[in-house]
Amino acid sequence: MAATVPSDTLKLNSAVPSGPIQEKWDKHRFDLKLVNPANKRKYDVLVVGTGLAGASAAASLAELGYNVKVF
Repeated sequence: MAATVPSDTLKLNSAVPSGPIQEKWDKHRFDLKLVNPANKRKYDVLVVGTGLAGASAAASLAELGYNVKVF
């Protein structure tokens, strides 16, 4: 016999922003934590593959200021 969970212990968190539906997407975009250009050196980008696409991606990201590691 399977154990049942009381309904008062289950909490559904959909993470939908509050407010009118017309403004939800704009509020979500405003609250996103994007990579600030000043913080690019905090992140390491790992590029797997050094073919044409991998080498191009690594070179482009390094030019933008990211720490790039190529494998």
